[in-house]
Amino acid sequence: MPELTGPFETGKLPKIARGAVTVAIARTIDPAHREEFEEWAAAILEAVNAAPGSLGGTVLAPAEPGDPYHMVFRFKDALHLRQWERSETRQRFRDTGERFIVSEKITVTAGTEEFFDALGDVPKKRSPLGRFFFDLAWVYPVAVLFTLVLAPYIGRLDVMSRVLISTVFIGATSKWATEPVRRWFRRRRMLPQGKVTR
Repeated sequence: MPELTGPFETGKLPKIARGAVTVAIARTIDPAHREEFEEWAAAILEAVNAAPGSLGGTVLAPAEPGDPYHMVFRFKDALHLRQWERSETRQRFRDTGERFIVSEKITVTAGTEEFFDALGDVPKKRSPLGRFFFDLAWVYPVAVLFTLVLAPYIGRLDVMSRVLISTVFIGATSKWATEPVRRWFRRRRMLPQGKVTR
């Protein structure tokens, strides 16, 4: 298994890798040892999830035979990742896994909170008509609220002022009220952490 934190001095890691650290590992295995590997992968994932500073992880099985397995896990900082990297537990898994792992590629990325947030912000693909009605379903309650609450108070204003006020109200409500709710619904569709997917 390649190293996770590189040849840097431990004291320099907080400056090199600020914030949470994500590790993505693609492993190609010997097909004759698939069941052994899957047991091994589930066990090492459980150990990673229990390690100090772990933010969880997941294992993804390949869609086609011969494709690599993928493991992704996160630590709250590079120091905790190094602690895991140098732990006796990881060394034990490192020794037992060598016999059925043909190759592996490790990518370590620091400061990826925005990336994981963005994953939850990707909207489900819909047809243009479907997107229109979906957006309408969010805007309609805001328009009703505006009509019931503010419209009686701005009815005497000129048209341009009323349009400006209604635009600001609907825009602000969409950004700071309905959009967080939409984001929450999208993130619920993300793959849960701590699971082995087969």
